[in-house]
Amino acid sequence: MIAELIVIIVILATVGFAYLKGSVVKSSLLFINAIISSTVAFSFFETAGRIIIGYGYGGQWALGSCFVIIFIFVLIILNALTDKLAPTGLYFKESTGKIVRSVIAVFAGLIIAGVILITAALLPLGTSWPYERFDPQNKKLRPAEPDKGLILRADGFTAAFASWFSRGSLCSSKSLAVFHPDFLNEIFLNRIGQDESNLIVAGPEAVNVKAAWEPNNTTKLVSASDSQPLGAMSGTKTVIVRTGLKGGSIKAGGALTEDNKLTFTLAQIRLLCKADRSTLTGSSQVVYPVGFIKSENIVDRKNLIEEIKLSTTDFSGGAKWFDFVFQIPTDTVPVLLEFKLNAAAEVGKLASGNKIPPPL
Repeated sequence: MIAELIVIIVILATVGFAYLKGSVVKSSLLFINAIISSTVAFSFFETAGRIIIGYGYGGQWALGSCFVIIFIFVLIILNALTDKLAPTGLYFKESTGKIVRSVIAVFAGLIIAGVILITAALLPLGTSWPYERFDPQNKKLRPAEPDKGLILRADGFTAAFASWFSRGSLCSSKSLAVFHPDFLNEIFLNRIGQDESNLIVAGPEAVNVKAAWEPNNTTKLVSASDSQPLGAMSGTKTVIVRTGLKGGSIKAGGALTEDNKLTFTLAQIRLLCKADRSTLTGSSQVVYPVGFIKSENIVDRKNLIEEIKLSTTDFSGGAKWFDFVFQIPTDTVPVLLEFKLNAAAEVGKLASGNKIPPPL
């Protein structure tokens, strides 16, 4: 497998450099610098990508390119600074020093290899690159249960470190673990699609949330395919989110391609839920829709990889509205709804009573 080979080559190259020319201090600093650089890349690649896309450049390549460029730039700066500031009078026995710095270099190599794999997964290279984490033909796929994984999980190692830091020492008012609690699965699922108008990105303002609510006791949701009641699974509750997908070009902040089309899957719609909506710190849980309201209380159920195709005629009034149906954990509330790689909208408090909007 190419991804495994990339990981092995990067680790061997990093260990070889540390063994022959490095020191324990330099290897340790390289590992720390790689962690910090990857965390900075995770924190800012979306913002930088949105800016570039807004100017009409990069398209689907913008976010992946920004991710790796930010990582390389920060890593070079940090390595240059630490080379100047690192202590020079700290020595270990030659044999001990080589073993210790080689072991540390393995973890530095894992971070660097993880960045390479994640960059590939953020680019429109097809579902098999860098590896096929989810089978695009598996109609029963589960978002939290990938079909394939790596033995040396460099990408998971890198993403886990960044997520951990975003909740701790490098936390801000917006935690990575809230916006991307399951980052790897999200970006791989986002690329599953066959239609050429199913892009992995959208305009930054492509999604809007008007309201969210729980169906009342008099409204029994029914599946359109078999007319059976759509009950919530154990430990979950049903929430409907009225979501607008904005017409207009991606450059202008919308969701349409250059030929005025939009194709997406439910795997590209993510509802992020927390126990408390007061802040965007900490972590969240990601939930995917089971379908959307077709009419009144009828739910058009879709599997996650089934493509929904729209054209410019579907966007009367500037947006196409859906009432997406989610089954979220009972002890959480929805806080954010994300669309594709780079569009997100906050979800307000759940509406109730006469504040629940009428059917579309």
